[in-house]
Amino acid sequence: MDPSPTDSPLPEGPAAPAPSPPAPPRAGASLFFLVVLLLHAVAGGAAQAVALLPGLLWSQLFAFLLPGFAAAAGANLDPRRFLLLRRPPVPAQLWLGALAGLAAFATAAPLAGLWSLLLPDAWLRSFDLAPLFQGGLAERAALVVLTSLAAPVCEEVAFRGYLLSALRLRLRDGAALWVGTLLFAAMHLDPVRLPALLVQGAVFAWLALRSGSLWPAVAAHAANNLAASLLAAADLEAGPASRPEPLPALALLLFGCAALAAVAAAWRRATPAPPPAEERLAPLDPARPYLRFSLDHLPPRYLGAVALGFAALAALAGWGTLRR
Repeated sequence: MDPSPTDSPLPEGPAAPAPSPPAPPRAGASLFFLVVLLLHAVAGGAAQAVALLPGLLWSQLFAFLLPGFAAAAGANLDPRRFLLLRRPPVPAQLWLGALAGLAAFATAAPLAGLWSLLLPDAWLRSFDLAPLFQGGLAERAALVVLTSLAAPVCEEVAFRGYLLSALRLRLRDGAALWVGTLLFAAMHLDPVRLPALLVQGAVFAWLALRSGSLWPAVAAHAANNLAASLLAAADLEAGPASRPEPLPALALLLFGCAALAAVAAAWRRATPAPPPAEERLAPLDPARPYLRFSLDHLPPRYLGAVALGFAALAALAGWGTLRR
């Protein structure tokens, strides 16, 4: 008997697409930000109150750098890929990144000055950073090095590395850029510098998105911080924070915007085809689930680094007690 039509073999269709990775929990980025904020504002703030330079270094290493690496590794992701550290930039991108940082500073500084015209005097005095640079020559030099080298690397790992990459898993790139920028500005807890931080954070994030590498953003952040810290350290007779004259500040703002637009045009030409976002998703162990944080995924060295951080914090607290 001839086989019925239902018994005949069906032609093979196209291969089914590979299953997509599991979606991360929506609280991933927000939880990371909350942890970083608490470590920076509470633990780091207490450490800086005891000793400024060691406290600042503790904040950079244990409130920004370590959480970024640990959050990626704890999600079974290759930290170098997820934090955009693996793709080396060409030298031209580093130079353009540094120029972008200087242009961002030239834009953000007068913008913050104009913004200060709307704020009460008490806020300007409370959030004035100039007194931090009024110590001895060695202390000022160490502070310039710390803010211009350590801070750019550590903060970029946390914000343009982990946080921006985590936000891009849920949001379009533009939305992820602005949400990450708002969180970066909020982390500083500084209403006086808020407009400046928004400009700078957006520039740093755009550099990272276009290049697929964290290093141009680090170069921009370093150039921006170097310009700001050198100006603060060179002003040996800095008095109370003052308000700028509106017209000169507006002229400087227009110059900064023009410089930023010129660097942005050059950056578009240097990065004509941004890399796909998916290339940063590489599991450390392909046999295990990834994108969801678990302490089981953390290698022992990360737990050791956490213990070292708390030990250093306890040592600073003990030192502060003995000094009293």
